[in-house]
Amino acid sequence: MIKWLKGYRILADGAVFQHLQVVPESLVRTGQGYIQLHNWKGLLQLWWRFRKQRLPGTTPYVSVHNSYRGYYHWLLESVPKLLEAQRAIPDFTLLLPADYTEAFYADTLRLLGVTKIEWLQPRTLYQVPTLALPYGAEAMGDYAPQALAEVKAAFLQAVPATAVPGPERLYISRRKATRRKVLNEDAVEQLLAAYGFTALCFEDYTFEEQVRLCANAKILVGIHGAGLANMVFLPGQATVVEFRKFDNGHNYFFTQLATTLLLDYHLLYCAAQDEQQSVQDADLWVDLAALQAVLPPAAG
Repeated sequence: MIKWLKGYRILADGAVFQHLQVVPESLVRTGQGYIQLHNWKGLLQLWWRFRKQRLPGTTPYVSVHNSYRGYYHWLLESVPKLLEAQRAIPDFTLLLPADYTEAFYADTLRLLGVTKIEWLQPRTLYQVPTLALPYGAEAMGDYAPQALAEVKAAFLQAVPATAVPGPERLYISRRKATRRKVLNEDAVEQLLAAYGFTALCFEDYTFEEQVRLCANAKILVGIHGAGLANMVFLPGQATVVEFRKFDNGHNYFFTQLATTLLLDYHLLYCAAQDEQQSVQDADLWVDLAALQAVLPPAAG
């Protein structure tokens, strides 16, 4: 679905508004409702403080991003909207924040053939003559199977396969991260190596290389994190094993993603070094016996 808007304004965080009222479809939507970034009082303050710029009316503009940034949100939330826009609109200019500088943004846009981009600067209110706002009926963490299939198909078609296939069993390490790491990773990697796994850090690979690796993999193991979003490229009936801290039931996005993709999914709850930390921050100890218990059927 696409919402068409005339003369509305947009901020770099993706919020679209007119007459100090934010368009809900431009916001992050959870199961509890939309996450409101700005109320009318805040928008009024921005109106007086921020620079104002009117974009030229040569072609329609498209916005697919929101205030939640990063690889997971881009690949699974923004890219499906971008693909919808490409199907419906022959020629458009994509609006993106100027601080979207990570390589995966440029890589995915290049592979999808997106060349017209207007980079939104901070502290600026942009008036957009014609804005197309693709949106879905699903809340964040709920996935439309057709949308995921389109993401997978688009990139598998754009990324040519290599003559020599990669490893079939992958372990995603967060060894280079500053948080949410596996504390007994040496022991975990030693156990996984006995089952034929290759350990790697996805940040050492380009987006295209990650697509190729996962398209060939039959088993993907890793701690809760954006790297698991790459399960969207796994072949059908592949296996995913996720390490994560137990919590009160929030943020089970990868559980839902694997279920939607019809993958064989195993969730291993792990003890945290600091149980007061959130799932997003806690370093974990993996129970090697529990891991080994799910590997034999997974490895086949």
